Amino acid sequence: PLNHGFDEYFGLPYSNDMWPVHFDGTPMTEGRKSFYPKLPLIEGNEVLDYVENLDQQGLLTTRYTERAVQFIENNKHQPFFLYLPHSMVHVPLGVSDKFKGKSEQGMYGDVMMEVDWSVGQILEAIKQNNLDENTLVIFTSDHGEALGDHGLLLKGCRFYEGLIRVPLIFSWPGQIQAGLVSNALVELTDITPTLLEIRGLPVPERMQGRSLLPL
Repeated sequence: PLNHGFDEYFGLPYSNDMWPVHFDGTPMTEGRKSFYPKLPLIEGNEVLDYVENLDQQGLLTTRYTERAVQFIENNKHQPFFLYLPHSMVHVPLGVSDKFKGKSEQGMYGDVMMEVDWSVGQILEAIKQNNLDENTLVIFTSDHGEALGDHGLLLKGCRFYEGLIRVPLIFSWPGQIQAGLVSNALVELTDITPTLLEIRGLPVPERMQGRSLLPL
């Protein structure tokens, strides 16, 4: 990411299932992923640590959240862009001890509770630093329900409803009406020209006409 416009980076370089470990935490001894290297946790351009088991996966949401809050604190006196793509709730699922067994939906519910906590921590950091009326917060997902039956309502993961029906929440007090619901069909790629237009930056020709403004 530092080679593509980001000033800081902390996280995995790719999906959290790209490692030689089964979803139940046992090592893979055969198959394509058995040849994968250990899952590196990167800071900047350097490997900081390795994620080798599900317990360590369970710490990722908290570690990402703490770093995001720190980033807000460090940049509160200047415009900033914070992109936080949580590894959860992608499989393999991992959750910290503070949320393990706390939901009524099993591990999947526990993980969702922790992501919800994370959003709360970030919104609180924005509010505590008096940035809430000058910060656009976007919450979304790349696709819907994970493979398997988690008691959710949509059909499919990367097909059917689970692919195209995902949460998309915009929060910007004083700029976006609270409680407003839109049935417009949008793509996540529409977010980029929207942000460019908000900042008064030129929108590339291939993106013109894709902005979601007025929000």
